[in-house]
Amino acid sequence: MIQYLVSIGLAAGVALFILNPAPGIFLLSFTAPIINWTFSFYSLEIPFSDLIAVMAIIAWLLSFLYQIVFAKQSKIDLKFPLFFAFFCFFVANFLSLFNHPHPLNGFYYISRWLILLYAAYIFIPTNLIKKEKTLKIAIWGLALSSLLVAISGWLSLYGQDWQSSFFRIKSIAWWGIYPFGDNHNLIAEFLSVGAFLWLALKEWSKPKRAKRIYNILFVITLAAAIMTFSRAAWITIALQLCIYILWRNRELLKKQGALVLLGIITIILLMLPIFWRMKILQDDNISSTENRVLLTEIAYQNWSEKPILGQGTGRFTELVASNIRFTAKYGAPIDSHGFLQKIAAESGILGLLSWLFLIIVIVKKAVSGLREFDKSAPWLLPLWIAAGGGLFFQIFNTSYYKGKVWLIIALALIATEFARKFYGKKD
Repeated sequence: MIQYLVSIGLAAGVALFILNPAPGIFLLSFTAPIINWTFSFYSLEIPFSDLIAVMAIIAWLLSFLYQIVFAKQSKIDLKFPLFFAFFCFFVANFLSLFNHPHPLNGFYYISRWLILLYAAYIFIPTNLIKKEKTLKIAIWGLALSSLLVAISGWLSLYGQDWQSSFFRIKSIAWWGIYPFGDNHNLIAEFLSVGAFLWLALKEWSKPKRAKRIYNILFVITLAAAIMTFSRAAWITIALQLCIYILWRNRELLKKQGALVLLGIITIILLMLPIFWRMKILQDDNISSTENRVLLTEIAYQNWSEKPILGQGTGRFTELVASNIRFTAKYGAPIDSHGFLQKIAAESGILGLLSWLFLIIVIVKKAVSGLREFDKSAPWLLPLWIAAGGGLFFQIFNTSYYKGKVWLIIALALIATEFARKFYGKKD
């Protein structure tokens, strides 16, 4: 029964994408964080977000074939953003299959994660979003989804002991399912992204009342991320806020640096009660730190055995499972908490260099766009801070190949191109 319902839903979703890209793009954005609500489709387990991503790909392919066969368009403009950088990373992962004991499994991993990631969350949005209005719809989808995550997080405080035990915002079950993941880091990373999307939407808005509402939504979402007491979230948010404040107040910083410093000190003093709560948590969180250290040791050991091509893409969990120390102490193996360890162990130096090259290309595009269009397109700064925060978070987390991280990067790239089109120098 479920298989038939999934098939019908897939067909309806494909039709939606074909008939009107805007609602389809909204659906792709809104469902991006729903990574833990899975459907069984014959022998496959498909997360809901990936199901929507597959719909988007099928719909685009059908539309593309229609334009070629029936519409007989002589020229179809296709865009492949970040293609060369991603291609280098793909090549590094394919080369790692020479060291993979089961190359077909490695090829499936590349297709399942890397190719699907690029096709659904970078290529499709770039080629479907032709208007600024559609871009805003996509950003609205992500922002509303982050608000939903935040509200569910605040609701998780209900029933917790606020006096005699540590309390935090965490993921809650919806009818027995944790749709956003069952770990507080999984919601913290998305909240740190979603908060700054409200600031981007504020920059597009003109009424003062709407701007105030966006500011309130920003505070609610950011506060939820802070109240997860995720160390990675705190580091990410601190970096995001520093970049946002310093970039926005570059001129003021030059003239009144002492006043800015006084403001920063005041904010730190106001945050002291939360810092105290964090210290309590970390005193009881030694196991988590030791877990990460051991994962890093496993990554280094396996990288040192095959440093050039690595052990084979998609094998990190398998490598952890073969480590007796980890399984004896922590039980079931888990994926790497950080892209550096994972890529180094699986794809070696080639994979790591190609990944760093990809990040450098993204950072270069962000900085060049901000320098050129920051004043004429003020929404670019919060968009790129959101995108950069999601990517930076992956130094500590496991969502490096997930759409909720990469979709906002694609949207920031699209916004930069729109800014260049509207405000760039005309030939």
